[in-house]
Amino acid sequence: MNESQTVSDLEKKSRSFPASWLRRGLLAGLSFWLVIALWQAPIVRVAQGADSEIRGVWMTNFGASLMYYTTQLDETVANLAQHRLNTLYPCVWNRGRPLHPSPVFDKASRSPSFKLPFQDVLSGVVRQSHRQGLRVIPWFEYGLMIPVRSPIAQQHPDWLTTTQSGAGTVTLVEQSGLLSPVSDLKEAVSGIDQGWLNPLRPEVQQFLADLIVDVVKRYPVEGIQLDDHFALPIEFGYDSYTVERYRATHRGKSPPKEVTNPEWMAWRADQLTQLMSKISRAVRAARPGVLISLSPNAPDYAYRKSLQDWRRWVKLGLVDEVVVQVYRPDLSGLKAELEGGGFRDLSSQVPIAIGLYAGRFLSAKPIQQLQREVETVRSSQYSGVSFFCWETTFWLFKGSSQTQVERSFAKLFPTASRPSG
Repeated sequence: MNESQTVSDLEKKSRSFPASWLRRGLLAGLSFWLVIALWQAPIVRVAQGADSEIRGVWMTNFGASLMYYTTQLDETVANLAQHRLNTLYPCVWNRGRPLHPSPVFDKASRSPSFKLPFQDVLSGVVRQSHRQGLRVIPWFEYGLMIPVRSPIAQQHPDWLTTTQSGAGTVTLVEQSGLLSPVSDLKEAVSGIDQGWLNPLRPEVQQFLADLIVDVVKRYPVEGIQLDDHFALPIEFGYDSYTVERYRATHRGKSPPKEVTNPEWMAWRADQLTQLMSKISRAVRAARPGVLISLSPNAPDYAYRKSLQDWRRWVKLGLVDEVVVQVYRPDLSGLKAELEGGGFRDLSSQVPIAIGLYAGRFLSAKPIQQLQREVETVRSSQYSGVSFFCWETTFWLFKGSSQTQVERSFAKLFPTASRPSG
């Protein structure tokens, strides 16, 4: 072997070493990423209790999406199981968009539900919740409320109802040229610029029924939930379509100008009841045995402000579970509502649980206060509680330390509970 060959061989080896180490480094990095991506929190094992108390929590679309995309969803759901909760109500319909790929939305809006791959947050929520033994009841939070700039509203402006003045929102706000993200935040936080789908329109009825039925067909969920937004603020119902429908059943007479006219309120409320009946039948036909849950305000307030006659819905058998939002700042207000809110008598027909408010993002209630509220609900013999929301009860915005939260929940829920259904 001559000197030139030796030099050449050394050069070849020196060039091969970096490539070899690079491949090894990439393989090690890929292996580490796969371990992190595929690892899941262990299944939580807790002592089983004999009761069937509902112990739920609502998770907003922001919280569910963030946990999903940061691969923290498994830890989040395991944490709920460790606190002996048994029901997760994840938001799947918010600000005119679904949280999951929806062919129903795509067709109606003529725009895709999602533009990036792997965007099925609901599938991840269902999988992780069932691993931990939790019920999953997707929460169609926005109901009939829809941003006026959303794809559905833009594509079908005739689907929206109006006030007497022809306004599409209760509080009109000028679009002041804000950048889209800023304007979106304004809508999400303040609730302004929200239009309302017309519950009388057959196209709206079909869209909502199909949107909900699609979920129970494609996902193994235990139920679906509608809330106080599945309603119609009393100011609405003066669009031309609704006016003509009213005239057709009132010998050509126009709707009263007084929005609180008893007959006019009852007529519009009945239209909502008919829509609820259609959705209830469609869901049960698609998945017999699936729960239809409702999370309204107290019945008198719900009817007076939003024409939501949910006491009638219970009596007609249209819902299987009710979680009444009793968001009060103190115990005296909570107790008064539990006793005189007008829904105690319904507990003989369906399980009635109580929704408790954990507070605002930057001023959440101390866990000790929530603990007293749960104890108050129990002493009133309702079917359980649900916390609004996960972000202010268990996550960064909670009002107490992690240790305090764990201790309080250990006292409240020492064993697991499995509600029927």
